Amino acid sequence: MATYISALQLAQIVQILSDEGVAAGDPLFPSRFRTALAIVLGGGPTTRTDLANIDLPDIEQDAGADIVPENLQALSALYFAAMLEELKFFAVADKVAEQFTQGMLPMSRGPGGGAIYEYIRGTPERFTEAERRGIYARAFGIAQGSVNEPMPNREFNDLWLRFFSAVSMWERLEDSSERRIVTPPQVFKNARDLAVNLSLHGYGIAHPAAIELQNDIKHIITMLSYPDVLTAYGVRDKWQLVERVSQMYLGGAANGVRQRALAQSGKTVIQWLATKHVALGNPYGQFDLANERDLLFNVERWLAVTGTGETAIERMAQPVSMAAQSTIPSFSLQGANDLLRNAMGQLAGANPQIPRA
Repeated sequence: MATYISALQLAQIVQILSDEGVAAGDPLFPSRFRTALAIVLGGGPTTRTDLANIDLPDIEQDAGADIVPENLQALSALYFAAMLEELKFFAVADKVAEQFTQGMLPMSRGPGGGAIYEYIRGTPERFTEAERRGIYARAFGIAQGSVNEPMPNREFNDLWLRFFSAVSMWERLEDSSERRIVTPPQVFKNARDLAVNLSLHGYGIAHPAAIELQNDIKHIITMLSYPDVLTAYGVRDKWQLVERVSQMYLGGAANGVRQRALAQSGKTVIQWLATKHVALGNPYGQFDLANERDLLFNVERWLAVTGTGETAIERMAQPVSMAAQSTIPSFSLQGANDLLRNAMGQLAGANPQIPRA
């Protein structure tokens, strides 16, 4: 009985014979041909993978969607606001408005008073301190005060320090003959892990909150910079005003130099990650840190003002394998347990036959 084979199968047989080094004049050619034929037809003792027909999809070609640059831009503004929050910047503005309302400031009608009045009238439209702190916890896991945030960003601090440490170690050994502790691919992984984390926590309220807080910061800076406001507190600029009001009425002043440096450097680094989202979204992407002088400066500045030591930097510079790395928000309601228990308790109170949660 004749066996019919296709041109593709014949080509596969020829490829098998060629791989095995079988020449046309080989005395065992007929038997080897039959063996190759059996393999192609699936009837031989072994099977052969047709490498010529393997065409797997590139499952990382759409990885750029893991990082949304707009989310990172929003979080840069939130980080800036979070550092100013620790400086008591917003609390000082509220205290100035309170004292203006009570007639405690030696101010007559003027641009400063008008700005304070406008700030007072806009109070119902602004986030409260508790709401702001909840946003910071959701975005960066920053535990400031008694904030009950059901979905804080617990991974941020570790990823943040790993990226900063890796960049710092790379720069310090750039022109050194010593063995590199971190390599460019390791710096790249730390950058990508951080960017993916920030992108994930930039969804939802982060965008409108960033715009609102940005506007509030600009208004407060203008309000506290008017000469009549500065004169009322006997200071020369807005940052001296923040320090004086904090010392006199808010339980002590924070380190203004430190917090302003953290705000500026942290904001700049997050915005840098946003500009590199295309490279970071590409599994084979890369960037030349030697040309990123602005990034290197702000990383070193942040590490310096926080007092991060050499030992900690060297320890944190190495990337870590992450068992799970979400890129989109989860639909699971992590904070629903308490709400469910409260609802069950209310129902049980109304109907004794329903068991309490």
